[in-house]
Amino acid sequence: MVVLFVLLFIAIAISISWYREEKRIQVLTDSPIVTQKTYQLKPDRLASPEGVYFSPTHSWAHMQSNGEAKVGVDAFLNGLTGILSEITLPEKGQEIKQGDPMFKISHEGKTLVISAPISGTIKRINQVALQNLSIVHRDPYAAGWLAKLEPSNWEAETQRLYRGPRTLTWLKAEIARIRDFFAHSFAPPHAERGLALLQEGGDIADGALAYAGKGLWGSFQKLILDPSNQELTHKS
Repeated sequence: MVVLFVLLFIAIAISISWYREEKRIQVLTDSPIVTQKTYQLKPDRLASPEGVYFSPTHSWAHMQSNGEAKVGVDAFLNGLTGILSEITLPEKGQEIKQGDPMFKISHEGKTLVISAPISGTIKRINQVALQNLSIVHRDPYAAGWLAKLEPSNWEAETQRLYRGPRTLTWLKAEIARIRDFFAHSFAPPHAERGLALLQEGGDIADGALAYAGKGLWGSFQKLILDPSNQELTHKS
């Protein structure tokens, strides 16, 4: 009887292992982003345009010659979400503080809230970009800006942001943090799903969040964006 029980246990364990491997193979088959290099997070997502300040919450600000500052969502987050289906932001004339919720970005019903990189009054909204969100995805720092602010504390607040070489250092650390987030989010028995978000070798896939569900978007907000905003608002 004991021998039969042991053999049954072994058979069940083998069956479970086989089932999980079959699911893993199916994910590899169904999800081209796992193996195709065209889906790797592109190097231009790590670009740091001259004069642009980056918030740890993945918004950015750039001062214009007229004293107004363009703001938007950075290329790295755009790379993770893919082309968005909707972006909402405060109305023209509204005052906003650094760290306040500013951009509500959505992809097929899944939503993230991005905080303001600086404080100021909204002077203009880029309706052209909002009506064609592929512009925001393709060219976030030029044609894809989202709003113009009249800054109220530019010099002090930009000291809390990243610029130039510091941006690349921050983004490299951010990649490691988000890669770990994806890996831990898909711990067994759901590990095979994580293959759709990470390339072979553990690199983050381009459009990784676009392939994820609402639950993961909620976790990304809570575990990645919200702590980053706390970091921003608690800097002296």
